[in-house]
Amino acid sequence: MRERPPGLYAAALTALAITAVAGCSSGPAEPAAGGRTQITVADLPPTTQQNVRQQFLDQVAAFEKANPDIDIEPRESKWEAKTFATRLAGGQVETVFQVPLTEPQGLIKRGQVADITGEVRALPHAGKFDKRALAPATDQAGRIYGLPTSQFALGLVYNRQLFDKAGLDVAKPPSTWDEVRAAAKAITDKTGVPGFGVPATNNTGGWIFTTMTYTYGGRVQQDSGGKAVATLDTEQSRAVLGLLKAMRWTDRSMGTQHLRNAADLAKDFAAGKVAMMIATPSSYTEFATQFGGAAEVFGMAALPSAGSPATLLGGKVAVVSPKATAAERAAAVKWIDFFFLKPRYDTKAAATVAAAKAADDVPVGFPYVSLYGPAVADPVLRAEREHANVPVANFEPYEKGVAAQQFVTEPAVAGQDMYAALDTAVQAILTREDAEPAEELRKAQDKATAALDRARQ
Repeated sequence: MRERPPGLYAAALTALAITAVAGCSSGPAEPAAGGRTQITVADLPPTTQQNVRQQFLDQVAAFEKANPDIDIEPRESKWEAKTFATRLAGGQVETVFQVPLTEPQGLIKRGQVADITGEVRALPHAGKFDKRALAPATDQAGRIYGLPTSQFALGLVYNRQLFDKAGLDVAKPPSTWDEVRAAAKAITDKTGVPGFGVPATNNTGGWIFTTMTYTYGGRVQQDSGGKAVATLDTEQSRAVLGLLKAMRWTDRSMGTQHLRNAADLAKDFAAGKVAMMIATPSSYTEFATQFGGAAEVFGMAALPSAGSPATLLGGKVAVVSPKATAAERAAAVKWIDFFFLKPRYDTKAAATVAAAKAADDVPVGFPYVSLYGPAVADPVLRAEREHANVPVANFEPYEKGVAAQQFVTEPAVAGQDMYAALDTAVQAILTREDAEPAEELRKAQDKATAALDRARQ
């Protein structure tokens, strides 16, 4: 997650907090004994990030002022896979905490998060959520165990200037992997710049490989009799490695630098050293503000497909402790609505935040996966784009394409271990001409299976 900068944005968030609380103070929670309900909330920024920490504390104070029957105790703790079970058993988990989208289904099955269906359905915009956004925290019976706080869908980022130099149509970026391969070769042949790049270290190689596999209709992990099993060595995943091998060694359109992570690749893209990569729309922020990329160069399309229009959905979900009382659950959902959701469904709040960001030169206007359906999301996006300072038109291919894609979440169990196993396979294909996809995937499959076995112990 990117930290917010200080300045006008911080001031606007504080003002927004006061306004927003006034709007969510109706419908008081059932008070606990003594007439007050106390909840703890995670994700308080550390003292080393003083500006964003103060934003958080200001909003806590504003919430409590408008809800005098609720006390909030903010804590710096964050969810960590390795420590969560221990903290839960010891009663140390906060009333409200965030988890990655990979986690809710496992937490639901293990009874480690509260059912908040009733509290969520009482929210003013409960019926307007995008069902895809709620799906990661909803069980098969339709019960809700968490609310999304941020989501992203990966797509294809491309350098419009290099496309133009190679004689390609910048308004019609590739929509299939065959077209990606052809465009990459054309760019390399005409400009000498690698046409396509993927990361291969720090688990980001496995992350991108998983994303590409989804577009072939494959999955790297599936449920078998209630047990997560690795499905890395499949026809679809072999096709992904086969494509990378052909581009690397037959077309020679991927250059020679491959042992880099996603951040390294993003830096090379901004410097014009690679023409296409897989990333999120928000990667524009780093492109423009951290790496000094030129706005007119940045283009974005939906993730290309090999017959299965899909993309990887990532993000976070706010969940509630299973030990919370009814009053605490109600207070927790009220806090989630106030702190995370208000700017996503309230046009006035969205405009206030966008204006302040723009004043602080923070990129505004790139698309994102809304938590709500079009009736709510579209007016909010229009309100934000009144203050846009990004090349909105350059994202049109992405916005048109992603609307028709299936969102597939990340592996639910031992996801990072699976990505690590796949890193090695991607590295082998990109650095050894004699590496074979099937053999490398069998090795990765063995490692992933062992990781899943450990996760079940």
